[in-house]
Amino acid sequence: MKKKLKKILKKKLRKKLKKIRKHLCPKPPPPSVIAQFLYVSNYSANRVDIFDIFNNPTNPVRVGQFNGGNLHGAAGMAITDTTLYVANQSSNTVAIYDITNPIAPVHVGQFNSGNLSGPTGIAITGTTLYVSNQSSNTAAIYDITNPRAPVHVGQFNSGNLHGPCAMAITGTTLYITNVVSDTVAIYNITNPIAPVHVGQFNGANLVGPDGVAITGTTLYVANQNNSTAAIYDITNPNAPVHVRQFNGNLDTPATMAIAGTTLYVANEAGTVAIYDITNPINPVPVRVFGAGEFNLPYGLVVYTVFG
Repeated sequence: MKKKLKKILKKKLRKKLKKIRKHLCPKPPPPSVIAQFLYVSNYSANRVDIFDIFNNPTNPVRVGQFNGGNLHGAAGMAITDTTLYVANQSSNTVAIYDITNPIAPVHVGQFNSGNLSGPTGIAITGTTLYVSNQSSNTAAIYDITNPRAPVHVGQFNSGNLHGPCAMAITGTTLYITNVVSDTVAIYNITNPIAPVHVGQFNGANLVGPDGVAITGTTLYVANQNNSTAAIYDITNPNAPVHVRQFNGNLDTPATMAIAGTTLYVANEAGTVAIYDITNPINPVPVRVFGAGEFNLPYGLVVYTVFG
């Protein structure tokens, strides 16, 4: 009887202590979004345009642009913390910008090290940066522990890259679009500096696949050659299942970017298409913008500022 009573008292005491700890050490509130921007690279104009999408993601407001003579065939982009990388396809370099002030990026360097050949897409996981080399059918790997001084640590292909363009990462899976072979290559990046090829997909649904973007378990691939986008279920990241295609406002689509429930698709014809993806497998065309402003828009990246 005494043992049973002790057990009950201990249980009650644990519950009380838990409540006290919760009261004394409450969980900090999640960081709130205080600003959000969309960067659009213009390949032919050698510049990047900046749009404010915080108040209304479907109505981007132009707030600036930059080049500074450091962009040459501006293509794919990626961001880590307050550092922006822009692939210069024409000069075989990647430009580095400090975006502490998001509307006034400051050029802080560039890199190549003889490892870039037609750099097109960029993707980041932790302190590892990947750059797709469209001209050499490879992808270069860099250590960006120091974001402003990337260190080349390797490259990969294994005969699975054919005109590699955009890249997207979910968990430990890396997807790379192959615009020449109409496929998307899949790599396991559990070890980020030693990607392992685990497969590829097409299913006759890809025609000049260029851009790629992910939200949850849904993957989008932009088909440059037939102006459509394919939707895949990647519940199993290594075995994407084709769900459907969509078009509506696509005209030679290149890269893609996502901000919450808004999908942006750069149309090389000179615009950016906006879709509502509240239902990820049923994108709803909202509008296109930038007609007359862009000059072969190619890269897209969203920068979210937390406060």
